[in-house]
Amino acid sequence: MLKIDILPKSFCRDFVQTRENYLQITMYMALVLGFKPFMDDWVPKKRLSEFKRVCKKYGIYVKEDVIFVPVAKDDIKGDILGKEKITTTSGFAFPLETDIDGAVHVFLSKNMKILSAGMWYPLIVKDRILKQPLADSLRYGRYLGYPDCCVRFFRKYNNWNKYSFLYEIYKNSSHVEKYHFYCNPFFKDAVYSYISHMPCSFQCKKTIRLAASLRKEIKKREPEFAESIDCHLKMPLLVFHERKFYAFEGKLTEKNTISYSKVYFSDADDSQNIYQKTLSKGNKLTVSGRDVVIYKNKDIVDTIKVLFKNFSSEYPYVIQFL
Repeated sequence: MLKIDILPKSFCRDFVQTRENYLQITMYMALVLGFKPFMDDWVPKKRLSEFKRVCKKYGIYVKEDVIFVPVAKDDIKGDILGKEKITTTSGFAFPLETDIDGAVHVFLSKNMKILSAGMWYPLIVKDRILKQPLADSLRYGRYLGYPDCCVRFFRKYNNWNKYSFLYEIYKNSSHVEKYHFYCNPFFKDAVYSYISHMPCSFQCKKTIRLAASLRKEIKKREPEFAESIDCHLKMPLLVFHERKFYAFEGKLTEKNTISYSKVYFSDADDSQNIYQKTLSKGNKLTVSGRDVVIYKNKDIVDTIKVLFKNFSSEYPYVIQFL
């Protein structure tokens, strides 16, 4: 994983301390500053009362949903209806009054009307997966503050049975213009991001305006933190799909080629980290079709052959945001 070297010194720092982690901290900043109308999170049950006090300090309303107990996808029993459609975060839901350890899933907003409108999140309840109606996706995306163009693109391509969503974004981007680092969604589940959504392209103008506004305010309050975010968002990446990608200390030297000195697996799901040792053998890689060829200086030391899958398909490519 990437080393989290710099965190905010004061602005919204209490969210880090109360939740016992730094995830989504820039989204909390966006919510406090008024750039984001709504968000959700998971808070340790034992810290819920303290968390609600911090939210009250910032004028944030809290709606508690369920107790959420994470589960690895491989551990979901075969008789769970809809198991094959689980994508990223997966977990069992239990009523709030249940005496069970876990995290409380909360919805957050400064606007009580948004919280009373009714929210959803895919969950395992008893023997089935409960998912939102497709028609709700546009409304929910607007509540989250995402650009309409990105919500429409998400509704069309966020189908792991048919598409690799990040590859669809890549195809929908101009390969003549630079890939703007404001549109880098790869670290959105960690600390280094100005956005929490998947943009419709890596040059999406609405996403750029949204991220620029947030970055400006963060930089005023936490300049070192903003500088660290910028640096991480500009690292070259090797992408397989949205839960399997690698960041490098290095640079994109030519088309489809990264020269590097160090490689990091950059997703929270470490079960997907199957290539880091292989990539660490070399100091240069080139993507050729579905193969990732790894070099040590001028010598080929290994090749990753990416097989096509019907679910969660992988389309390798390299990219660097500037």
